[in-house]
Amino acid sequence: MENNLKEKILSQVKKIKKGEVKSYKQIAKLAGKEKAFRYVANLMAKNRSSEIPCHRVVKNDLIIGGYFGSEKNSWKKLALLLKEGNVVVMPTDTIYGICASSLDKKSVEKVYKLRKRNPKKPCIILISSLDDLKTFGVEPTKKEFEFLKKVWPGKVSVILKIKDKNKLKKFKYLHRGIGTLAFRLPKSSFLAKVLKISGPLIAPSANIEGEKPAETINQARKYFGDKVLYYDAGRKKGKPSKLIKIVKGKIEVLRK
Repeated sequence: MENNLKEKILSQVKKIKKGEVKSYKQIAKLAGKEKAFRYVANLMAKNRSSEIPCHRVVKNDLIIGGYFGSEKNSWKKLALLLKEGNVVVMPTDTIYGICASSLDKKSVEKVYKLRKRNPKKPCIILISSLDDLKTFGVEPTKKEFEFLKKVWPGKVSVILKIKDKNKLKKFKYLHRGIGTLAFRLPKSSFLAKVLKISGPLIAPSANIEGEKPAETINQARKYFGDKVLYYDAGRKKGKPSKLIKIVKGKIEVLRK
């Protein structure tokens, strides 16, 4: 009986497509035994097969929990879900952000829609290294490069020009017609690990445009409900990053 249920559960998990998730309860119901959600959770914790995408199964409250049997590995589950196109409210190096892969246009547009963000306003992009700038067609001058090495890693976002014409066209959904993008290389070791797997992320604050940024997951839920996933890091109170623009070699501080 148990083996039969196990096979049904694993079969349902295999069906979860990239960019989608199911809760323990949803999988239990699909397997024909709705009350067996704890068994589903236990089964996912024990899974070691690469054929079973257990990272796509989350807690019933849409919180991203443990991975490979440990809460310590939850960051890796988070990174994989972001890489696959999921939108997640998560801690950044400043405040909670509503984050998505900057390389996934559909996910980026979802963030704009959920936040009711000004469609002409680009989002800051979190990167894991200076090399990530090349992905977006950004080629800092020698002077800019030296400046970036001084302020990064850190809570400083820097606006840079896209010089590659092909990338300018490709990433119009990111620069929103402006031709520049703001980047930040966080000092956080947690984010560094996540970004190396997820790739660059857009990370606007977790709130509706014009409203107060969420300091807790419960506050974020009031804004986004069940339309996103959540990674709980307790209360996170802070302020947005310093925003700098480099114009003709001169530094302009747009936000302190």
